[in-house]
Amino acid sequence: MNKIIALCLLSLSFFKSSAEGKPQNTGPVAGKMVFSNQPFTSSGGAGKTSFTSHEHLYGRLELNGSTIKEAFSLKDLKDAYPFLVCDVSIMKNGEDLYGGFSGNNYILLKEEDKSAGSFNFDIMPDPSKATTLYSMTDDFSAGMGFSPLSSRIIGMQLKEGKYQVQIKIYSRAVDGWGKEQDRDKWPVLEGQFDYEFMESDIEKVKDDSHKTGDVTRENAFRYDKLPAVFSNPGKLTDPNATTAKVAAILKRDLPNRTILKFVAEQYSGTLWHIAKDDYGLPRYKYFNPHIWVAYKTDGKCYVGYITLRQVYSGGGRYGPLEVAWTSTKDDRGIDCAKVK
Repeated sequence: MNKIIALCLLSLSFFKSSAEGKPQNTGPVAGKMVFSNQPFTSSGGAGKTSFTSHEHLYGRLELNGSTIKEAFSLKDLKDAYPFLVCDVSIMKNGEDLYGGFSGNNYILLKEEDKSAGSFNFDIMPDPSKATTLYSMTDDFSAGMGFSPLSSRIIGMQLKEGKYQVQIKIYSRAVDGWGKEQDRDKWPVLEGQFDYEFMESDIEKVKDDSHKTGDVTRENAFRYDKLPAVFSNPGKLTDPNATTAKVAAILKRDLPNRTILKFVAEQYSGTLWHIAKDDYGLPRYKYFNPHIWVAYKTDGKCYVGYITLRQVYSGGGRYGPLEVAWTSTKDDRGIDCAKVK
């Protein structure tokens, strides 16, 4: 019996060791966070501890003897972008006015950031100097190009007054089985500063936020060449969506773009899908293959995609082809000379 118990304990120890692997860093990260109204370069120094809404804001993490990857227990994930998460709280007399944790402000990291002992990030930057891409999804496929503090200020319609802003940078720790651990075990580094908000700066905050989004989205994932869909497109043979008809629709419905090149993605399923209302009646039918477009606007070139549809007009008939949706907010920039 004692031998059986010993073997069971040994087995449990083995499986626990195999599942856990290398111990993770959990809880507070050793280091500091400093803030400035100018972008950081090589060192944060003492930084600043108070700001007004008329200033731009930048942050910097400085770790004690570890790398970003080590301190935040970042995994090497295949086909996924490395990231940290930022949470912003606006407080008055120690009370979080927003009501707590948000958890969907993902900061895109570069591979070289993971091996560094410090990290510079934008909080409310000068749009012309913005470098940090925030996203609402951890795969950076949507909801890109915003600043968490600006979003909080605008969303809350913050009143004029003096506040404290708390910034938390963290990663969501998982155990050896890949299960997310309790929040108090997440590696986190936080900092705080005083913030005076003035209503006379509302339009500036909103304008800077909009421009920052445009800049960071455009620069984060620029194409070095046209995506593969352009060299291996599908064929536009459906009589309702021929090459000529699509070209005319793009010109009519996207007048602010100069269309340089477009293709349909390859698609093997049913070309059209009918969308119905709650009573089962047709509303419109949409063309399943996306139309990828390389275009020029305001002197710059971008690549994105659109969807097409025909609105139901009654009696079993559908209206003319039209653009239903564009990926404009997530389109990526490309040098115009590379659109060939």
